[in-house]
Amino acid sequence: MKKLSLANTPTRIEQVQLMDADLPVNLFVKRDDMTGVSVTGNKIRKLEYLLQQALDEGATDIITTGAVGSNHARATAMACARLGFQCHLLLVGPEDAPDEGNLFLDRLAGADVRFISQEEYDARRDEVMNAWKEELDGEGKNTLIIPVGGSNGLGSFGYVDCFDEILVQEKDMGITFDAVVCVAGSAGMLAGLAYGNALRESKKEIIGISVAAPAFVIEEKLLPRIASEMNELKGTNLAVEATVIDDYVGRGYALSREEELEFLWDFVSQTGIILDPVYTGKAMYGTVSEILNGRWEEKENILFIHSGGAFGWTSEQIRALLRKE
Repeated sequence: MKKLSLANTPTRIEQVQLMDADLPVNLFVKRDDMTGVSVTGNKIRKLEYLLQQALDEGATDIITTGAVGSNHARATAMACARLGFQCHLLLVGPEDAPDEGNLFLDRLAGADVRFISQEEYDARRDEVMNAWKEELDGEGKNTLIIPVGGSNGLGSFGYVDCFDEILVQEKDMGITFDAVVCVAGSAGMLAGLAYGNALRESKKEIIGISVAAPAFVIEEKLLPRIASEMNELKGTNLAVEATVIDDYVGRGYALSREEELEFLWDFVSQTGIILDPVYTGKAMYGTVSEILNGRWEEKENILFIHSGGAFGWTSEQIRALLRKE
């Protein structure tokens, strides 16, 4: 399958040392937060495939969706600006959402933004995006809809590429990763890693730390749907499996608990690796907690995929963090 070259890859892998925690396993981080600057993070790997499709189909406009602080929306807006597409974003949030973080960057990239309530998003997201597409196409545009998170079969091949990078880096480093851990949101990254694991017969444990949905939703609905699309695209019949942990959703999507903020502060100040409170903060908090709780005691080397998110900090979240000190 064809894809664009937008990301700075392969991304490096580095070991994490925490001064205040004696981890019983070796924890490594694959720095997909360093895939670029404006398009930093995991979403750009998916967009390499999805925007190649847009070019092949002669698209002029792109519609996608996500939360008001969506990393995917920001990466799409920036990539569209780079490639000459007009980007349209359907964002979950209030009309008067402050123009900060990712939303500011969306607007800076020239994206056309519309807002939708959580209730309407849950009930008729696809209907609203299809109506917007009809509106644009009626104006003479050729519009492609990209799903939330870029998480479909085509986009998820970006994380098969990532998995192949990992296999090469293992050989170069002289180690084997027993488990690969990532954020589980819209499940595209998780599906790509799990598909790559099955395709290469690697037998690693692929683990997703949910930041919103219950584990059964990801394992029984999101992951099978994407895996089925990937099998169809590649003409395979692979059993794509992953473990999902939903113990660290906490107060809910983009809502932080006191212990999460304390962990974020300690982790960043001890490693120099920036986490965000929405995705990587919760997922790394979950990863370190699982290690310290001894649930992965049979493992030796664990790799965490850092999916980006430095722009996800809002003024409210920053104030909450600073109040902890």
